[in-house]
Amino acid sequence: MGIKRDKIGGRLTGEEGKSLVEIAIVIMIIAVVVAISLPAIANSIRSYNLRSAAVRIAERISGARALAMAKNRNFTVSFTTGGGGNVTQYGYDFTPAGAPDGTPDTVDPDDPLQSYYTETPPSGITVSFVAGGTTLTNGKGITYTSRGELPIGDAQSDIRLSNSSGIMTVSVNLRGQVWVH
Repeated sequence: MGIKRDKIGGRLTGEEGKSLVEIAIVIMIIAVVVAISLPAIANSIRSYNLRSAAVRIAERISGARALAMAKNRNFTVSFTTGGGGNVTQYGYDFTPAGAPDGTPDTVDPDDPLQSYYTETPPSGITVSFVAGGTTLTNGKGITYTSRGELPIGDAQSDIRLSNSSGIMTVSVNLRGQVWVH
């Protein structure tokens, strides 16, 4: 059995390759598809980051409600604000007991063995109060009573998060329920 040769030009049969032009066209098609999809992918990532930040704040607020009911005392989530009223840091506010100052704390004086952490909004996301919240010395806060509700006289709190992909709101109603929309 020998190698079969084509009658024209003496090429080996079965060894057909792709030309440089064909390869260049395929690469150009792939480049066009990638170029069209990159902005959509980038916007999806920004939207995901915005939603994740909103859910993270909602979880922190819900955690304060659970702690207030579990420890049978008032609990505050403080939002330290900087220039323009934008939130720069948030977390649980334990001191002074019964009169939060608006600065998130990492230790509860009543339970020094338990530690907590403070958070900052992710880069590129602006966080601000648009309604409600208690005005504190260093910012705003949401306080839960030992029953897991906002204090009498408070109003629904709305915290707005925004970036270049859109706006989301974290709301807390008078019953203490938290939702993201």
